[in-house]
This record gives sequence, structure tokens and C-alpha cells, in this order.
Amino acid sequence: MRVTVGIFGIVVSSLFAACQPTEQAPTTQRTKPIPYQFDGGGVQLVGSTKRIDFGRTDHSTIPAMTKLVGAGPVAQSQCANGASRVTWPGGVTLIFARSEFRGWASGGRTAGVGCSGA
Repeated sequence: MRVTVGIFGIVVSSLFAACQPTEQAPTTQRTKPIPYQFDGGGVQLVGSTKRIDFGRTDHSTIPAMTKLVGAGPVAQSQCANGASRVTWPGGVTLIFARSEFRGWASGGRTAGVGCSGA
């Protein structure tokens, strides 16, 4: 009987411990933009040798560009030429063909593969 009560006490204590309030998870803050510039081969971080070159996968390019811009994409759409485009705040657009980074458009400038129609 004492064994049963002892186990019951442990179970009850565990349940009460689980009901204790916990610290709230920190809220996700907007990331401060990181300076970058576009060039004929992709994206160059200002003051660094780090780059996002054409040919990189969309699974790594989109999070990297989101970090640079300081916010997530605001739109994603298919192009008539089979490519897809992902656009961030401020009009930065990256073009992907077969899930690879193949072009960009920003401020009236472009490089690489374009997005013909939607």
C-alpha cells in the first residue's frame, strides 16, 4: 500500500510541477538589415567576401536574403518562362529556375535570368 501511495504522490507532484507557469518564449524581432549590393554574379555583402552566388539553392538563398533584407518575403509567384520569383519589401526580387538562384531585379536593375510574365 505504501508503494502505491508513494508512486501516486510522485505522479501528483509531477503533474503539479508541469502546471507551473514557465517563462514566455522571446518574441521574434525584426532583424536589422545587413548591407549588400547586387552584381553580375548574384549578391555581395558589403565589406565582406561572403556572397550569394547564382546557382545556390532556393532553400539556402531565401533565408540568407531574408537575413540581409531584415524581413521575410512579401510575395512569391510563377513566371511564364517556368521560373519563379520571390519578392521582399522594397522591391528586391530573386529569380529561381529549377530551385536554383538564377537572377535578380531591384531598382530597375537586373542580372541573370529574368521573369517573363506571371
